Amino acid sequence: MENYDVIVIGAGYGGVTAGALLAKAGKKVLLVDKANQAGGKAQTIKRKGYAYEMWPVLSLPADGSRFHDLVAELGIEEEAPLIVPEGDNAIELKYCDVNGDWRSYIGPSKQVDDPLALDRMEETFGVDAAGVEKLMAMMGEIFVLSEEALDDLDDVGMLPWMRSFDVPEAVIAYMSAIMMLVFVAPVDRIPVSEGVRTMRQLFLGGGGRYHQGGYGKVAEEAARYIETHGGTYVPNTRVEEIVVEDDRVAGIRTADAEYRAPVVISNAGIQPTILKLVPEGHFEESYSKRIEQLEPGLGMVGVRYFLDEPVLDVGMIVAFSNDSWWDTERYEGVQLGRWPEVPLVFAAVTTAYDNSLAPEAHQVILVGTLGSPDPRSEINDEAIRRVEETIAEIWPEVPEHTIRREPYTAAHVSNMTRDSVVPGQGGECIGIAQVIGQCGQSKPDARTPMSGLYIVGTDAGGYGCGTHQAVESGFNVAEMVLEDHPA
Repeated sequence: MENYDVIVIGAGYGGVTAGALLAKAGKKVLLVDKANQAGGKAQTIKRKGYAYEMWPVLSLPADGSRFHDLVAELGIEEEAPLIVPEGDNAIELKYCDVNGDWRSYIGPSKQVDDPLALDRMEETFGVDAAGVEKLMAMMGEIFVLSEEALDDLDDVGMLPWMRSFDVPEAVIAYMSAIMMLVFVAPVDRIPVSEGVRTMRQLFLGGGGRYHQGGYGKVAEEAARYIETHGGTYVPNTRVEEIVVEDDRVAGIRTADAEYRAPVVISNAGIQPTILKLVPEGHFEESYSKRIEQLEPGLGMVGVRYFLDEPVLDVGMIVAFSNDSWWDTERYEGVQLGRWPEVPLVFAAVTTAYDNSLAPEAHQVILVGTLGSPDPRSEINDEAIRRVEETIAEIWPEVPEHTIRREPYTAAHVSNMTRDSVVPGQGGECIGIAQVIGQCGQSKPDARTPMSGLYIVGTDAGGYGCGTHQAVESGFNVAEMVLEDHPA
């Protein structure tokens, strides 16, 4: 039995951030993960000569992110370089208009750096001068709302808020498509407080950051940092139980060993942690019930394409129509078989960022679309079928040059990362849904009611887009631990 100051369950970006920062602060840290490498849902898989992620993982903000803070804090900038897309062809928006015709908008990652942005809104989305004026009024509000005013909008959804500006439907489609990929939740239920703050980061810092060597490279280096600073990293090991003594954390138990520590930080998800890893009877019923009733975010499903030659030139592509995005009503309709004509398509051409991820002259394209978080849901296979039809329509060269394809569903995600402990949960793209009632002031506290037990990752401790939120939570939770347990 080994003793540590802090044990971290899960090497996702929240876990490795908190663990590495605490190791830097002099804590003896144990990092345990059931996967064979760090990165959680954003881990980089290395197989058959390729390196790639489970799905398209490109972050925002691209520049000035918490990832920049992390690699600087740990001094690993050279070991884990961040790639911020530059130039006028960093992102492509493909819009299917009401006549079924596809139009393209190609521009820089940061829209504030695009002097032709408004012209492209007219050319691509058919927005006239009056529509542009309404769009500008909405954008102005996004940048002038105070923090206090945003806090008061925790219970207002982004969709009704956008519609209050009477912007054209094409603008609603554009903004909703982006927000669905950022939050992976129905647009009407994404709170304005969360949506506006993150949209600011997108417009000012851009989108599409990637990491040299694969998106999981920063997590791998952070895990290595723990090892080189007095700690231990144990991959391929599942935590069976969090040990509790006298109503406080005492350590963890795996199939082969027991490890002791007065602090346990869980990146395994708040529901698996509270409802499975902690033995029954240690929390008040009201708290356990609250955790059980938390709603998972939507799933992302799709296909990984491996091509024998480059076909796409832009690293990040979003394809959509006016009907591609989902609100609550549309999502319920999909579950009943009422699908939009054009699915929302997100494509990351990772070899456009780092060509060492594939054999010479080959290309990797990771394609994702919206799906159910339920590992057993039947709609996910249908979503994949429909997204592949769209891929063949807008990029016929992709299937022509594909030498291997790997479909993935919520079941694959759950198997690799988050255990399914309540019905319909486990395969979510991010974590608990970033929706009204679970965000802002309603977000679960990273400090659990049990002394010494903390939640890190997208379920608690931060805000924003996916992994950026996870890293921020890691900073915040590390600070909490140092404050609560200085000795």
